Amino acid sequence: MKNNLTDKTIGILMAAASAILLGSCVHYDADEFEGKVMPRATGAYTGVTDDWLYFNLRTGKAFNLSAPNQDITEGDQLKRLDWDIAFCGAHIRTNGGTSGPGKGAAADLGFGDYDHWQDRVQIPDDVKWVEDDTTSVYVTYSQREWYNYVNTHYLKPDGTPDNDGHPWFDPNRGPARRLTSGNPLLEQCIKIEGPPMTYTPSYHVYVIRCADGVRCFKLQVVSWFNQQSSIDDEGGGQMSYYIDELK
Repeated sequence: MKNNLTDKTIGILMAAASAILLGSCVHYDADEFEGKVMPRATGAYTGVTDDWLYFNLRTGKAFNLSAPNQDITEGDQLKRLDWDIAFCGAHIRTNGGTSGPGKGAAADLGFGDYDHWQDRVQIPDDVKWVEDDTTSVYVTYSQREWYNYVNTHYLKPDGTPDNDGHPWFDPNRGPARRLTSGNPLLEQCIKIEGPPMTYTPSYHVYVIRCADGVRCFKLQVVSWFNQQSSIDDEGGGQMSYYIDELK
């Protein structure tokens, strides 16, 4: 009886320790979410294909908060150093590579363990920095822009648009998409599949190098949905995430 009781006690203690360890490594499903939420949904469903929200992590300033292309229009970001990270749906840009003139990039610090990363000196010397490119990231066409594209690229022999042959949404492949400039590594923050659509965060921690090439911030995306809202967010798009500077 004594040995059986000991085994049960050990099992309970091990289960409790595992729960504590998991909770300390990954931020998700907390009773009260203390991270950040996208100020608004972005991307094709706003009617604009390249609808990017830009943030200057060094100053806290945000661009295009109220409407697409309000402050930084598509293409204008290529000449500006006053932003560090941008979001369009689940896609992310850094101010470097093909997305901007800065020295921005991203690196993967691994699964969970968000609180472990506090200082830039913790970043491994051999970490692989990934810059933005124009060959990896596909954004969803807005319906308006897709049908404008069909009108000029997919015509029937009689000269009318072939909308039936090239629908915006295909039940087997989902909505129409096209390449844009973005960070291929940060595409792994959240996996989007479907239809039916599913949104699965990787819970990896990524380090974002700012446009100045010096300051760095850690990022962990935890949900496609607004974790601060008590109202059921069926469509999602206001991603919830943690982001803090590595001092």
